[in-house]
Amino acid sequence: MKQVSTLVSELNNLFQYKQQFPALLILPRMQELIGNEDPTLGQVVRLCKSNSVLYEKLTHSIKGARNERELAQEILFKKGMNYLLSVGIRTMNQEIFVLPLGITAGLTEFMLKRRSIILARYVKLLASDSSLSPDEAYLCGLFYNFRLVCFEFLLQSGKLYSDEFDTEEQNISVSLSDAFSLLGFNPVICNFLKNSSENIYSTENPFLHAVIRIGNQLLVQSDKTGRSTFRNTSFLDPELVGVTGLTLRQLTEPMKEVVKDFKGGTERQ
Repeated sequence: MKQVSTLVSELNNLFQYKQQFPALLILPRMQELIGNEDPTLGQVVRLCKSNSVLYEKLTHSIKGARNERELAQEILFKKGMNYLLSVGIRTMNQEIFVLPLGITAGLTEFMLKRRSIILARYVKLLASDSSLSPDEAYLCGLFYNFRLVCFEFLLQSGKLYSDEFDTEEQNISVSLSDAFSLLGFNPVICNFLKNSSENIYSTENPFLHAVIRIGNQLLVQSDKTGRSTFRNTSFLDPELVGVTGLTLRQLTEPMKEVVKDFKGGTERQ
């Protein structure tokens, strides 16, 4: 098994120097700016212009803005900074769910993207029962399966030599957490990723981890069967269900709602 430091270095190289996912890099900057009680117009302008795809999406969605300053004014004084975060996340979703080797059995890039977005929205619906904000819960769900992307890139670069994800899952989770920390991601997101392969009772937030793992099990089963009624729940881990303190109906109804509303990843956060 590879040392975590080696994997962190490779992921950091992938994110920061190769800039494989440019919209991923600006997400921590967006969150930092949102946390600023008094962001300036100049800061919003620089952030919007730092990613050409993001800027294009903003100009198409905000009509009437003749230049970047007017665009930033519309965001800062009318739409709100959370609108900017929403567009930023949608921009990121278009680029990060890639499988460069395509060796993850039974999973296409579209399925990975769909599963990740639905899982994020599902967890956000249940966020009130956790200690996280809805946006934090959303990102935890969104990045849960990002380990699969990282795994294939690490294989492609020769840093891992096994095609067995389970063998390196814990190392990949910890490495992704550390790499995200270097990017400036919220510690809540980083801690979640670090614990995402741990025993449920070893995590810092068992409820959150249980809900996300249950949601993922529901989606994996749905992809296998082509069904989204979730009437049969015998495949769910009873230990995870017990940790949530919720009934099976309370766990499956939100998932049915999110799956029904999914529009191929183009919907708002």
